[in-house]
Amino acid sequence: MRVLEGIVVAHTTPFNEDESIDYESLRKYVNFIKEKGVHGIFVCGTTGEGLILSLEERKKILETIIQENKGKLTVIAHCGTINLKDTMELIDHARRIGADGVGIVAPFYYSYTEKEIYNYYAEIAREFRDVPIYLYNIPSLAKNELSVSLVSKLSYDFENIVGIKDSSGNFSTILGYIYNTRKDFAVITGYDRAFFPVLMMGGKGTVTGPGGVFPEIFVKIYDAFKTKDYETCLKLQEKQTKLSLALYDGASIPVLKKALEFRGIGKGYMRKPFIHLDGEESKELRNKLEKVLSEIGLSF
Repeated sequence: MRVLEGIVVAHTTPFNEDESIDYESLRKYVNFIKEKGVHGIFVCGTTGEGLILSLEERKKILETIIQENKGKLTVIAHCGTINLKDTMELIDHARRIGADGVGIVAPFYYSYTEKEIYNYYAEIAREFRDVPIYLYNIPSLAKNELSVSLVSKLSYDFENIVGIKDSSGNFSTILGYIYNTRKDFAVITGYDRAFFPVLMMGGKGTVTGPGGVFPEIFVKIYDAFKTKDYETCLKLQEKQTKLSLALYDGASIPVLKKALEFRGIGKGYMRKPFIHLDGEESKELRNKLEKVLSEIGLSF
């Protein structure tokens, strides 16, 4: 089993002007991140607009990424949907085409009890015992939070539930996951500003939107951490934080797509109801990024 760790990028989904998927740009992106030295890719998650794509689009995006990846990066397919049947269909597809694991966001929109959420994941884990499963906690969007006690129980009850991507931004929650799950359970942060601190406390890496645009500084932090050069990590974390803030902590997909366009990938198009940045907004973003990149020693 390929472990999810290090720098895992949350890709954006490039669209053409007519909102169809721009597969040429997607392939170009996969090669871009491979060249930058990242370790994995989280497919069709929040940043990838997975929840506003059709099931067939999600399948084809995953197929395209796996084909272009050629086995280099760890590929985790986000398979969460609003109903269990569709989630299982996506998991089955991911398993058949060779994804290294699946991520599943907490059941969302409706309010669910902890027992209902446990049963949801338990049914999936029993059905797909040969698939590495990563829980995905993002309560700001999913509404339902994966509590420390729930994640702890799932980690001990099911060996194939192997980790969690946490985008709560709550450091206490992340520590709770690290301290209360089984020893080999991987806790991955989705909060860039906590990347180095989470590594120090036992986390395994980050799933990052901004890092999908500017992977270089994220890779440097992780490489310095692996050599125990913590002083360098601190300095780089400060620079990375400035960059992430300039990209709105990854919360604005139109901003991430426009920044990628500045790097020569895609055209910044969005799928409605999202709208892409207009000329003035693009100019302001570029000026802001150029200033920050100059301060931290990077460029487009």
